[in-house]
Amino acid sequence: MEDFFKTLKEQQYIQVPFPLERHILEEAMEAFFKFLKEPDLVKNHIDFTIAPKHRRGDVGFKHRDAQNHLYDDSKDFFHFHPAIFDKYDDFLKTHPVVLDFMMKAKPIWDLAYKTTHQILQSFDQKFPGTSDKVFDSKTEYVHLQLRFLKYDWQESGKYLAKPHFDAGSFTLAIAESCPGLRIGSCPKDLQVVTHEDQHALFMLSSNFKRILETDDLSAGWHDVIQVDETAIGKPLARWAIVAFIEAHGVEALSRTETHKWYTGDAA
Repeated sequence: MEDFFKTLKEQQYIQVPFPLERHILEEAMEAFFKFLKEPDLVKNHIDFTIAPKHRRGDVGFKHRDAQNHLYDDSKDFFHFHPAIFDKYDDFLKTHPVVLDFMMKAKPIWDLAYKTTHQILQSFDQKFPGTSDKVFDSKTEYVHLQLRFLKYDWQESGKYLAKPHFDAGSFTLAIAESCPGLRIGSCPKDLQVVTHEDQHALFMLSSNFKRILETDDLSAGWHDVIQVDETAIGKPLARWAIVAFIEAHGVEALSRTETHKWYTGDAA
């Protein structure tokens, strides 16, 4: 476990086993792309929160246009949580494309849950009670959301996702279509990282001190840049699957904190 913390301290992320074959992840993304072709009324029908106090508790579809958003990135994403099956049973029965997407998302969420639970149980050895702050869900849904993400094309070398800390306490970056994710402790030491096969990238996010009482670790400052020039002019620059994990009953930090070092400069 000491090696785990040492690596996390030195590079702000660590590769953890995520034994799911690539084709399962790609099939889930294909189901997401089919979902994106559905009418707006269908795409936007699933809309609720699992954490009313937290601005990242939303479940459902979101579209972000670069020109209309403070951080100037363009993307489509869907936050999946299995509570969807409880809340939208009738809707899913009458919308097969949505149901297919949800069914393909569920095993990925399940493994993200299992993987994160194991990691936080290991944290319990050094920080007692860590796992209960996330997974003791007597009154609330476990705050673990799975984001399916499609980045629109931007000029090669520019940001696809602006530099930021994630709004939760922990992040599990599960899969990506191509390299471009950079992680560091601050803008000066960002490095492009590459997923190992059947592994995910675990890092601390902006709210981690709500769970871990330590000054010895730091959250992963990260962004996504366009590194593949062959994507120029194509409608899809990149896709990714990411899990966001938070404790029960906490509020997110403000966007001025989670994006505090972003200046608007190009990569």
